[in-house]
Amino acid sequence: MINSSISHIPPDSFTGAILAIEGIRDATVLLNGPTGCKFYHGAISDRQYPRAGALDPVTYSKEFYFGQPRVPATYLDNDDYVFGSTEKLKEILPEVIKAGDKMIGIINSPGAALIGDDLKRFVRETQTEIPCMVLEDTGFSQPIHLGFQESLKAAIACLRPERKEVNHKQINLVGLNLCHRHWEGSLIELRRLLGLCGIQIGAGLSAGSTVEDLRNLGRARLNVVVHDEFCDDLCPWLEEETGTPFLRSDEGAPIGYDATESWIRNICTALSRDPAPALEEIKRARYRSFSALSRLNSVTGLPKGASFAIAADLSLAYPLTKWLYSYLGMLPVAIDTYDDSAPLRDTLQHYLSRIGHRDAWGKDIGSTQPDVVFSDSSTISRLIRNGINASGIEICLPDDHYLHLLPKPLLGAEGALSLLERIINSLYTACCSG
Repeated sequence: MINSSISHIPPDSFTGAILAIEGIRDATVLLNGPTGCKFYHGAISDRQYPRAGALDPVTYSKEFYFGQPRVPATYLDNDDYVFGSTEKLKEILPEVIKAGDKMIGIINSPGAALIGDDLKRFVRETQTEIPCMVLEDTGFSQPIHLGFQESLKAAIACLRPERKEVNHKQINLVGLNLCHRHWEGSLIELRRLLGLCGIQIGAGLSAGSTVEDLRNLGRARLNVVVHDEFCDDLCPWLEEETGTPFLRSDEGAPIGYDATESWIRNICTALSRDPAPALEEIKRARYRSFSALSRLNSVTGLPKGASFAIAADLSLAYPLTKWLYSYLGMLPVAIDTYDDSAPLRDTLQHYLSRIGHRDAWGKDIGSTQPDVVFSDSSTISRLIRNGINASGIEICLPDDHYLHLLPKPLLGAEGALSLLERIINSLYTACCSG
């Protein structure tokens, strides 16, 4: 359960269900719900994975779209809650099909789920030529990763992928999602590192993949975990459905150098590939880091001794905590995670105890004075408004609406350099201005 005292409000299961489908390049969500549920998700989907060439609201002024290119909705009103949403669905579905996507995910809003319409029967009777998945109950206000996984399972079951002739150099990445900052740059970076070892990425579930990628899930030798909490149920289910085994790292997501090296080594060992080319790239990144860190330390004595706080998923919080402490000498004062039942909870708690910072676990960031906060823009802004003088580095949603024209990774060797750039400059600025 989410601690009521936390200073951040993470996205819920409903958002996870929508973004799981919106992360598929040629799929779209048809939201059965009111406009109040549509606008935020339409905006965040288009921002995290833009597909329209322009944002002219007139282009999308037709019924159901309301000026947004993503997440058309049935805009349920009072009568629909009394008499049902079937008539609206009959009107909207042909319009969504005309948009040309190769799959439609019909998802109920929490309120629409209470109506009791049989959406699966509606789809069967409609007999559309393109696949239409249905998710009648997204889990309401449960953690985001629950809705994400249920939505993906419904989509994959709709497409019915089968175990095909296995490509022993190919893997699927599982747990990728639009909820993490810079997912696109991270995918490019992981593809680059694995490509150096002769390993191909088939599907990225669910960020940047296509409907065809999902149909060919069974071709991969392995499903490789990126973010544990977004696939702890999905990976065993995929193994049962397609026969593809999965591989996870005890170090969490490949963020920072050690976790990335461990992640790469595990995959290469499983596929009998040589990890040396990718490890050499990580070594080069370490060298570049040393030069910059040496300059910062010679002038300010930092980053050693600077404090940090994290409010994020455990798959990010654990490797990030280890990297900041062991590589940079920074000290954790608050580690607040979105779901305490995730697989890495005990591992992170044990690590904090071992380094003498067990009291940082579960502490409300708002009660501390960290030098750097790793979280979402909403949490960072709230802390600053409350008088906490900290530098904020965004690693998850919601973001601060800064438009990044170049893909900036969070994961892998380049992701470590990108994070270090932010950390070094924020600490240097704070030190000089102080």
